Parts: sequence; structure tokens; C-alpha cells
Amino acid sequence: MAAPLRTYLLPGLDGTGRLFRPFVERASGALDLRVLSYPPDRFLDYAALAELVGAQLPQGEPYALVGESFGGPLALRLAAAAPADVVGLVLAASFHRRPAARVIAALRWLSPAYFGLPLPAHVVRLLLGGADASDDLVHEVQVAAGSVRGPVMLARARAAMRVDMSEALRSCQVPLLFLGGKRDRFLRSALPIEVRALRADAEIRMLDAPHLVLQRCSEESMRIVEDFLLRSFASRRDSRRVSEAV
Repeated sequence: MAAPLRTYLLPGLDGTGRLFRPFVERASGALDLRVLSYPPDRFLDYAALAELVGAQLPQGEPYALVGESFGGPLALRLAAAAPADVVGLVLAASFHRRPAARVIAALRWLSPAYFGLPLPAHVVRLLLGGADASDDLVHEVQVAAGSVRGPVMLARARAAMRVDMSEALRSCQVPLLFLGGKRDRFLRSALPIEVRALRADAEIRMLDAPHLVLQRCSEESMRIVEDFLLRSFASRRDSRRVSEAV
């Protein structure tokens, strides 16, 4: 029996990876899920993060990437650098450029004062988890955000607002799944349309969820991601068998 496909999970703005827990707990075992993290005490831009994370990825062996929110552009950068190894790429509640909805971008939330304070529960529910988010989820988000230095979170947020991975998205032909929330109040609603315009072959799945789609729809998200990555992996193996036989 073939070994499970190694699948690396790249977290959002907090960088801790702890928010993947509800999603990972729904895994069937078909994927070898590996949660990565970013330094909590120092800011690294996307190029530096790609170097740090890339050193932890295998070379010459197949693997998949799942980039959540802030981690999406990083996943795109890594996939573009190793398209022969990456068999599938998932952008989960993520983006390739200009992430924030207009009303969010217009707010003065990208300020040192905002990131110097504990994340209020009502902000977690308004922008991330939905009005009906459980107290446990709100607490997990608060703990994750609180474990990272405020200036680091601020610098990451600003980097996310400036990033543009459109060319990587267009040119890298790694199979792509865009998994988003229909009730996402943080990301621009046009993002899946833009992704499809740049990659006509991209699979788009929108669930009835807020921004934290992997946390609020953990089981459905896991089934979608597993199905997509296993199909992509099987297609890659079949193509290589044909090439070797010719």
C-alpha cells in the first residue's frame, strides 16, 4: 500500500498552526498532515518565510500544500518554486492579492494600537468566526493571536495587504483548489472569480461558512481537501506511468 501523501499546512496570520486542530481531527488518514509554523517573535516577509518553510519540505518527492488565509500566498510561492514536486495546492479562505474586503481595508485596523491589544471576542466573531461562533473557537483564536508579538502580527498583516502572487498563480500549473466561505466578511468576494480568471482549471468550492471555513466546516472541508488532493495525486502517478511506458 502506498504511503499517505505528505500534506503541509501553512497557517494564517498568527502563524502558530494551532487553529488547524478542528480540521486535522477530521482527517481519515489518507493524507499525512504536517502543520508548519512561523516564528512568533520576529517578522519574516513572504520571501524569507518561503526560504524558512522551503527548507522543511522534501525535494524530489511528491507532497501537497494547504495555505490558509495569510498562508495562501506563501503556498503559491512555494508551489511555483517546485511544481514538479507539488501534486496539489489548496487555498483555504485565502488570496493571491488584495485580500481585504473594501469595508475592512478602509478601517484603521492596520495600526500598532490595534495589534497591541488582546483580540476582542466581538471582533473574532465579526471578521473571522461568524456571529454564532462558539466560545471555544473564539478563545482558541484569541490564544493563538495572543501568543505572537503585536508588531509581528502587524507586519504580517501589512505584508498580506501588499502581496501580489498573480503571476505565480497564472504560471504554476499545479492542480489548484480554492476553498472559501460564502459568509466571509473579511476577504473580497471577487477573489474566487479572479482565481478562476487566472486559472480556468481551478476548482472552486464555497461553503456556508465565515472566514474560518476550516474551523466552522471542519468535516466537510476535510472531505473536500482529501478528495481533491487524492485525485490530483492519482492523476500525477498515472501521467508518470504513461510517460515511463512510452
